[in-house]
Amino acid sequence: MSKPQKPRLLCVDDEPELLQSIKLNLRRHFAVSTAESAPEALRLFDEAEDGVPFDVVISDMRMPGMSGAEFLTRLRIAHPDVPRLLLSGQSDLDAAIAAINDAKIFRFLTKPCPPEVIIESVNEALEQVRLRNVERELLDDTLSGTVEMLTDVLGVVNAGAYSRTMRLHRLVTGIAKGLGRPVEWDLNLATMLSQIGFVVLPPNPELKATGGADKRHAAMAADLVGNIPRMDHVDTMIRRQLEAAPESHGDAMEEWPEHAIKAEILRVAVRYEAYLAGGLSPGQARKRLADSTTPPPEFILRAVTQAETGEEPMVAVDVTLAQLTARMRLDADLYLSTGSKLASAGTEVTSVLIGRINAFAESAGVREPIQVLAPASIANRLATAA
Repeated sequence: MSKPQKPRLLCVDDEPELLQSIKLNLRRHFAVSTAESAPEALRLFDEAEDGVPFDVVISDMRMPGMSGAEFLTRLRIAHPDVPRLLLSGQSDLDAAIAAINDAKIFRFLTKPCPPEVIIESVNEALEQVRLRNVERELLDDTLSGTVEMLTDVLGVVNAGAYSRTMRLHRLVTGIAKGLGRPVEWDLNLATMLSQIGFVVLPPNPELKATGGADKRHAAMAADLVGNIPRMDHVDTMIRRQLEAAPESHGDAMEEWPEHAIKAEILRVAVRYEAYLAGGLSPGQARKRLADSTTPPPEFILRAVTQAETGEEPMVAVDVTLAQLTARMRLDADLYLSTGSKLASAGTEVTSVLIGRINAFAESAGVREPIQVLAPASIANRLATAA
């Protein structure tokens, strides 16, 4: 039976002798790596080929070029789940307080720090991560499954709103990727539930960002989500998706609070998608965003540009009912053999929609072939099989 792997600890300090001492004292408890500067430490993260390379990071405060506070702030943005500890002298107290606020460090340790204190602090940070992961698994397995069910129901009740949700999800994912950050569970939930208010609105409401129906749907969606415990910040993101941009926190992403970045990603995605749905080209839609009275911060606009190229091209193909699968989108109205329309062009294909089509097909039949837009990879696979 193999021994369990030791937690991976990265220590960053510009004093090689101190790094060597820490490594000697902690190597029985952790797999210790070292870096003699903040840029070197960031490179270790950037060059990692298999996920996040370290479980915990400890950094000295005073280092030439880039301070520990600046380094940990940048690390928080790129890898928010990695706990960060700051090691500093008493004279750095004011800067350390700023680091606690900006870098959201887990623990502030003063020099000289006994090895047993470092070991205890690292273990407590690891325990916090373990508990957070347990909570995240519960959210992924339970809450996310419920959200998927609700969005599938939205697809049956209001196909247009469902299609918009899927487009928003792709945009939010692309913008977050352009910012070098993951789509965390709260932003993902806010995006997937952002249009759920259309379940209780009259059929076929207009999907215009400035229309009354949109404003009502955002408030209704936020009220629905607000009934779920611990979803306060999620329902806030949903409620504000159609509001004017908040007061700017600055030009750099590092100056924005986490909750504000997430809310702005969703708000910009909603507005950008509305411009595209209204017939504007991506370039025109970006210009409209930039020229608005409350434009997004420049770092969000740059990420929107990158998000445009991240989606797999869609190809028009004809398929049978048996070949219909998720990730496709109807390219023409779908009719029963009797002539009754079952689904409209533009509807995203989901498992719920496929089940509904199959149920009608058993009694009334469905006109085939079905015209769809399919991701290029799926279209190529269908062509090869034929």
